[in-house]
Amino acid sequence: MNALTDAELRSLVTLLDEEDPRSLELVRRQILRIGEPILPFLEELREHGDAGLAARAEELSQELRFSDLRRQFVALAKAPEPDLERGALLLARFGHPGLAPAAYTLWLDRVASRVLEDLPGNADATTAFQRLNCHLFQSLGFSGNELRYYDPDNSYLNRVIDTRRGIPVSLSVLYLLLARRLRLPVYGVATPGHFLVGFRPGPHVCYLDAYHKGKLLDLSEVRRMLLRSGYEFRPEFVACCSSRDILVRMMRNLISIYEKGGCRGRADMVARLVEALLTGR
Repeated sequence: MNALTDAELRSLVTLLDEEDPRSLELVRRQILRIGEPILPFLEELREHGDAGLAARAEELSQELRFSDLRRQFVALAKAPEPDLERGALLLARFGHPGLAPAAYTLWLDRVASRVLEDLPGNADATTAFQRLNCHLFQSLGFSGNELRYYDPDNSYLNRVIDTRRGIPVSLSVLYLLLARRLRLPVYGVATPGHFLVGFRPGPHVCYLDAYHKGKLLDLSEVRRMLLRSGYEFRPEFVACCSSRDILVRMMRNLISIYEKGGCRGRADMVARLVEALLTGR
């Protein structure tokens, strides 16, 4: 089928005022087949149509955006080790459909460049690690969102960057993305209840708590943290976590947050994204 002109697309969305259920379903199916090119015209209708038309346009817009997002998660899942940054920004688009990911990638690039500029020429990994911590948690003021811990925005990377607040896993993801630009030997540590970042410049590891402004912990302190939270220590709790597992942890946290907030529909949609990332389908 030849692509429709703008005038034809605009006329098609106005047919959402059909009262006959069968005719309306045919219009919906045609709009869904066209996909993203029709979104601007649905947006026009949402803004300028009557309440009933606006509601139908909004519902279809959400369905189209979610279908596209799910396809991108399926594509992401094909990689043996999905790209953490791409996945985190895709997830952010679920909460903020108009997101421009390039702006946040540029922000990450600039922050990493600023840390690099401040490093002496012979700086080792530990010095770069310390400088990043100082810049991110002191100069920029990133920390945990203790006042609004269950705000869904704490799980969206763009809002974590905008507000400089987040939860342990989202702040850890931010840290990992910056640290990898600096080629630091870091990795995600999926301790139950409180995600950490591992830093291994040599034979010994220290653990960074991004939620508590970059607080550093040794293994004994991680053990005590787990015991206080009701978990017996197991070595796998401090093992290197894959990017797929990190993204799934982010999404499962978000599912829990939406369920606590009574947003069952949104929780179910995020669960479908988890399935796409785990199965590639």
